[in-house]
Amino acid sequence: MSGLSPAMQRICDAAITHFAEFGYEGGSMNAIAVSVGIRKASLYSHVVGKDELFLTSLDLALQAETAFAQGCFESRAPQEGAGFAYIAHIADRYTASPSLRFILRAAYLLPKSIGREIGVKYEGFLDLLRASYLQQVEALREELTASDRAYLQEAYVGIVESLFVELTYGTTAKMVSRRDALWRMFSEAAKKEPGPQ
Repeated sequence: MSGLSPAMQRICDAAITHFAEFGYEGGSMNAIAVSVGIRKASLYSHVVGKDELFLTSLDLALQAETAFAQGCFESRAPQEGAGFAYIAHIADRYTASPSLRFILRAAYLLPKSIGREIGVKYEGFLDLLRASYLQQVEALREELTASDRAYLQEAYVGIVESLFVELTYGTTAKMVSRRDALWRMFSEAAKKEPGPQ
């Protein structure tokens, strides 16, 4: 699915894990090469430099997290409410997935040289969450106005990003507490008229 050669796939997998832990600034091309079992010079036969490796690896991480998010939205139980399946799995996913840790570190600690490109890619991921959430809301509440849909989408993504920030800078326990409180308020408000008139 990624269109990468097997060697480049291994390099990107190693880079995702490495950048998830050390970020762009602390990332070492030599350490990535060593973890794959090649020399640093050989790494440069696959990529021009760190920026290219970082962005290619980010694309791969976003593919993995997009597939995960879509799976959550598709597997939603009706009693959970629109969007809850993804919210419920964020903490476990963050622990288990270097891809999500890498994406969030890249999005919230933008390297200056490629910050714009990262921002565009991250916003694309958030757009997917908005669209997936809206699809579920519309299946449950057909009477929503366009304004209502927009308010609900932005509130949902606001909750998701709040949880992402807490996982990035705080603790899982605090994130779970925040998730439960925000979801309770949000789900109650979503049953009413969501936006100002």
